[in-house]
Amino acid sequence: MKHSLTTLRQFFHIYGGRVASTLANKCTTGVFVDSVERFHLVAQRNGRLLQMFEDLQKKTKENPQREQLVSSFCLVRKIQMETELAELLDIYDVLKNDSRIALNNLTVLYAQVALLHRLASLKAQEVQYKCTSDDRVISATVNLANIIRWNSRLCEPTHLASTVHGIAHLELKDLSYFIHFDKEIRSRNPTLFTNADLAMILWAYGKVQFRSRVLYKFVRNEIMARDLSTFHIKEICQFLWAYARTLEKGAKLFAVLREEIMERDLTKLEERSLIIILWSYAEIGLNVKPLFRCIKLEILRRGLRFFTHKQMAQIASSYAQQGIRSPELFQEIATEIIERGKLDFAPVGLVMIVNSFAKTKNYFRDLFKLIETQLLSEELSLYEPEQIVRFLRAFADAKLITRPLFYKLTDAIMVNDFSTLNDLCLEELVTALQGSHFSVPKLVAKTEAELVRRSESRE
Repeated sequence: MKHSLTTLRQFFHIYGGRVASTLANKCTTGVFVDSVERFHLVAQRNGRLLQMFEDLQKKTKENPQREQLVSSFCLVRKIQMETELAELLDIYDVLKNDSRIALNNLTVLYAQVALLHRLASLKAQEVQYKCTSDDRVISATVNLANIIRWNSRLCEPTHLASTVHGIAHLELKDLSYFIHFDKEIRSRNPTLFTNADLAMILWAYGKVQFRSRVLYKFVRNEIMARDLSTFHIKEICQFLWAYARTLEKGAKLFAVLREEIMERDLTKLEERSLIIILWSYAEIGLNVKPLFRCIKLEILRRGLRFFTHKQMAQIASSYAQQGIRSPELFQEIATEIIERGKLDFAPVGLVMIVNSFAKTKNYFRDLFKLIETQLLSEELSLYEPEQIVRFLRAFADAKLITRPLFYKLTDAIMVNDFSTLNDLCLEELVTALQGSHFSVPKLVAKTEAELVRRSESRE
C-alpha cells in the first residue's frame, strides 16, 4: 500500500541508515508504558517481546544497547501487529540497505530481527498466506537472515533466540546459519536468556534436526539451574520435543521434567501438549510408566472426542512403543474411531494405528474389519512398500487377515524392487508370511533370494 512508507516514517525516521534522535525522545517512560499496556490488550501473542521491553525499562543502569532497544519499540510494535504482507515488504525496503550496523544504530538491527521473525511466522502459515512463496518474500527473508548473521555479536540474547526461531520456520537448507548462531548463543551468559528464549532456541535446532551436543548441554544446564515451576508447559514441551527429535542425550533433564509434569494439573493441558509429552518420552525411553499412567487417566477423563485422528494414532503408537498394553485406553481409541466411521488418517497414521493395536495385542475385530474395508477399497500406491508390509504383519499377528486382503497386500509387495527394502522390512515380511494361513510361493521365493543375496554380499 502506498501510504505504508509514510506511516513507517512516522514511527521511525531513517536518514542515511541512522535513526533520528527525535523518535527516542518521544519514547518517554510514561508514553512507553502506556503503549505497552494498550498493546497487551490487542496483541497478547507478542507478550514475550513486550515483557522484554518492560523489563529493560525497569533497569536503572545506563546501557546504550538497552536505550536503543527501547527506542526501537515503535517500529517493532508496528511490525509485530502488521498483518498485510505488502506493508511488511515496504518496511523491508526501508531497512534492507542497512547491512553493517554500528553501535549507534542498533535500533535498525532490532527492527530487522523483528521483521525476519514476522515474515517467518507468515511463512509458517502458508495456508493463509499463499503469497509467502513469492520470490520477493524469499529474497527478503534470506537477506535479513544474512544481515543479522553479520551483526549477530550486537544482538541481545532474546534477538538471537528470535532469529534462529525465524530461520527454522523458513526451512532454509543452509545449515551454516545454525553453526554460526550455535557459537554466538554459547558465547553469551546463559542467565540472560529468558525461559521462552531457551525454548525457542531448542525448538529451532530441533526443527532442522541440527545436532549440537555442546549447545544442547549449554541449554540443558541452564534449564536445570532454574526453578522448573517457572516454565510454561508449552516451553517444557518444546524442550522435550527438541531433545527427542535430535536424539540428544538428556536423561537427567527428562527425569526432572517428568517429575515436574506429574506435579502439574494435567486437566489444564491442551491435547497437543499431552501428545508431545507422550511422543517425546516414548522416543527417549526411561521409566515412563508412572507418567504414562497419569496421562492415560487424563485422556480417559476428557474422552477421545477431543482428539484428532492423527493424535489418536500418536497416542496408540506412544504406548505401543513403550510396550504398555493399556487395554482400556486402546478400547476407547477403537470405539471412537469406529463411531466416527470415516478413517480420516494419513497413510502413516493408519499404519501407526494397525501396528500399535497388533503390537500391544489389542485385537479389536471391529476396528480391524473397518481398516480392512478401507484397504480393499483404495489404491495401495498411496503407501510405501514398508507400510504395506507393516499392514500384512499386523493383520497376520492378529489372525484377522482374510484371503482378499492377503492377496491384495502381497500383490502390491511383489511389484517392488526388493533390493531397496531395508533389513527390518524383510524380517517383518518373513514373519508375516510364516504367520499367515495363505501362501504365495512367488513372494516367498523372491524374499528368500534377496536374503541370500544380502548374506553373500556381507561375507
